[in-house]
Amino acid sequence: MIVTLDEVKAHLRIDHDAEDAYLESLIRQAQAVAEDYCRVPFSEEAPEPVRLAVLLFVSFYYENRDVPDRTTYGAMMLAFQNLLYPYRDPEKMF
Repeated sequence: MIVTLDEVKAHLRIDHDAEDAYLESLIRQAQAVAEDYCRVPFSEEAPEPVRLAVLLFVSFYYENRDVPDRTTYGAMMLAFQNLLYPYRDPEKMF
């Protein structure tokens, strides 16, 4: 994973282990979405904007799991895509 559990917990200011499995699943999901959007796999040495996009995605889904706010979701996705756009593989576009 390009973002560690410890990094996510620090970012979200979580100091307990009760939700570690849930957070790890969000990290995997966020990385998969980033890789799908960019159409490239990312290694642990991913660029900082890619790592920030994954953190943003995890944070949004952790903090808004019960709030179906389309405006907030739209803003998050716009930031997510803007961070990732430079890393898209043009050879694998439609």
